[in-house]
Amino acid sequence: MTVRKDSSETIAMTHIFSSDLQRASATASAILDAQRKRDDNCDEKGPDKVIKCVDLRERDFRSGEGTRFGASSGSGKCRGGGRNTFADAESWDEMSVRARRFIDEHLDRLLVEAGDSKEKEDRRTIIVVAHGLILNVLLSMLLLRYTPSEMTRLQPPLLPGAGVGSSDRKRDQLRVPWTNTGHLVIHASRLKTKSLSNADGSTADADAEASGVKLQVVSINCIEHLDGLKKTRGGIGSAQFDPKQKTMDSFFGPSAKRQKRGGDA
Repeated sequence: MTVRKDSSETIAMTHIFSSDLQRASATASAILDAQRKRDDNCDEKGPDKVIKCVDLRERDFRSGEGTRFGASSGSGKCRGGGRNTFADAESWDEMSVRARRFIDEHLDRLLVEAGDSKEKEDRRTIIVVAHGLILNVLLSMLLLRYTPSEMTRLQPPLLPGAGVGSSDRKRDQLRVPWTNTGHLVIHASRLKTKSLSNADGSTADADAEASGVKLQVVSINCIEHLDGLKKTRGGIGSAQFDPKQKTMDSFFGPSAKRQKRGGDA
């Protein structure tokens, strides 16, 4: 997820946050390394480290950890006959607590400062590297706090026959698609009006207006960086990440000399 001041031009990265789990932190480190190479050729300097946050960890499936989605209720991971494998997994509300805490401790100050400033030098690009489920919760909490009308805009039409209770619940839960390594871009800008109105005519929370920040989701699941790449076949998509994995070139070294037969030896 990228959060940045409203601008169409590329802006140097200023902050990078990451889940402390292996794949996310390795991705964040790769982004930081790329930024450092860019810094060598320009005056603007990016962050000197990745800030790793436990609150950005993926959903905790608890007793269901390690169980494949779609596993039958009779698998060894289940407790009790017929009990749902993921019944005790971390709930949306529990993840929301983590997401709001991350916003309070890290993002709020950066967004408010960017919203208050008119100086070009204060524009910033904030990178958040995490996991699909927790990122959807974080996105929902950001929009609910700063721009509830944007939350309404991104919600799909309610399914026919959906109950009142379920529709009320969905208004607080965005579930955007995430391709592996895909990213979402949010522009942050100053709030120019004193009132934000939702599609139904209601007024947004006073806290959103007081922040002086307006968020706009401008692109979802961006994967342009994958153009030209082909997915590896063979069912290794769930294989454990190994940073020591060799490239294909390492398997094609000089051919060994043939041994001579019989009397030619």
